[in-house]
Order: sequence, then structure tokens, then C-alpha cells
Amino acid sequence: MKIAAIDIGSNALRLCIKETDYGKLIASTDEVHSDEYYERVPLKSGMDVFAHGRILPPTKIKLAFALQHFAKIMYDYGVDAYRAVATSAYRDAENGQDIIQAVNEMSGLNVEIISGEEEARLTRRSFIPPQEQADDYFLFADVGGGSTELSLVRHGQLLYSHSFQVGSMRYRCNNQSPEEEVALDNKVAEIKFQISNPKSQINHFAPINYIGVGGCVKFMSKYLNKEKRSKEEGVIRDYILVSDMERIYADLQTKTVDEIVSSYGLPHERADILAPASSIFLRIAHGIGAQTITVPPIGVRNGILAELYSKI
Repeated sequence: MKIAAIDIGSNALRLCIKETDYGKLIASTDEVHSDEYYERVPLKSGMDVFAHGRILPPTKIKLAFALQHFAKIMYDYGVDAYRAVATSAYRDAENGQDIIQAVNEMSGLNVEIISGEEEARLTRRSFIPPQEQADDYFLFADVGGGSTELSLVRHGQLLYSHSFQVGSMRYRCNNQSPEEEVALDNKVAEIKFQISNPKSQINHFAPINYIGVGGCVKFMSKYLNKEKRSKEEGVIRDYILVSDMERIYADLQTKTVDEIVSSYGLPHERADILAPASSIFLRIAHGIGAQTITVPPIGVRNGILAELYSKI
């Protein structure tokens, strides 16, 4: 049986098709077997929304063609069940619902615009904490082009979740909200205080594990692992040091987008959001005093696949 996830974000849309016979590997979209499929289409819907407040006609046409292509791929692969979602850019666009309705009719798919809370839930859905960290707190930060979803979890219980309009593409479009940035900083400080304050109801002095989610932090993890392997044979880590991210962020700030493309081997449409995304991850790390950022293979599409698999 094959299941599929479509995730339409502010920077790109993705299709992942998985074969359920692989069991525990079902939620991993980083591994694709010969009878599975993964494709990413750069679209940058967020550039329309954060600059103009709406999805523009050229983007609508590209989205429709991409979804028609995805629909054909799913048909060819014999997909039995799927879920397709659109996130921040389409939540914020004044014509977001109209665009999604139109492309649904053109592609024959059923794409839904989901809330920030649902986006955060799907991101957490496929995460299983290591047994030795069962008593720890886990602070998830999913940094996208248009929003940052922040969630605090302990013992599998959600203690806090909120979607802030703070994102890498908003920075690129000068659309950032000072009020939202202050709200994010205040919440991070509040979480840190509640967990470290002996008089707090939430407190049991357990460590806070900082979980980074999103394409930019995944790239940073892969890049740093490659860098470490060139110095320390066989080093593969599921976390990155905050100090390493600070070092790379400082370098990014000295470079143009073209220079980032050349130096880091990134496509242009990812290179231009790497620095602002890094700045958001770092402000959260500094707020809770984290020295590392764990980067597990989770995200919206992983959560969709895990949920579809659980219903079989």
C-alpha cells in the first residue's frame, strides 16, 4: 500500500510517496526507496503574500501545473491514501482560500489550508524521544518562510503551542512584525523561566531539548556533518552546536546571495533565506540557553505520513 503527503509551504511544495511495507521507515522522507518518490518544486508563494498580501496569477498557474504533475505521479504510483496541506503563505493571503479552491478544481486534488496549530501538531507527530530523555522537556521550533511554530512537550503531553508570524521570507520581504518578534522572544523567556524557577508549577528541573525543524536547519545539519567528517572520520550527529551555527551565520552576513550559492552549494531560492532562518533559530537558542540544536528527520509531511500509516 502506498501513501503520500503534499506540503505546500511559503518557499516550495513537496510530494513524498512512501510504501507502507517498510514499517518504521514510513515517516522518514530523507530515505526514498526504488518504489517510492520525492520531489520538491520551488515556488516562493510567500514572496507574493509578504510583498503584496495575495497570491499573484503567475504563482497560481505554477501551483496548478505542479499539483497536476503531482496528481499524475500519485496515479502512476498507485497511491491509496494521501493528505495535501498548505501552510503560512496561504493562511495569510487575502485570496488564499480562492486560490486553493481553484487549483483543487484544476488538479483534482483536495488541498486544505491548515492552521499554525495543526502545522505544529503534524510536525511533532512523527517524533519519538530517546528513552534516556523520557523525562526531559522538548521545545520544537519549526521555522518556515512565513511563520515559526513553537511547541513545548513533556512525557508526550503538549504544554504549549503557538504559531508566530516570524519567518525567513518575511525578513526577505521586509514584512516582519516587531510585535510578533517581541511576542516570540517573550514566550521563549517565559518558558525558560517557568522550567528553571523552583516556584513554578511546570518545573521539575528537567533539561530543555531544543528541536530544530525546517529546510534551513536540515541543510545546516548536513553541511556541518560533512564539515565534521572531513576533520573527524565517521562523525555523524543528529544535532548541531549553536556555536557552529553562530559561526556560519556570521559568515553568511558577509556574503551576497550569489556568494552563498557558490560557497555553500545551495540553490538560489534557498540561499536567500538561510541567513534570516538561522537568525530565528539562534534567537530561540539564546533565549533558552541552548548549546545544541537537535535536528531529527521530522516535518509536516513526515507527520502526515505517520498519521496515514497509523490508520491502516
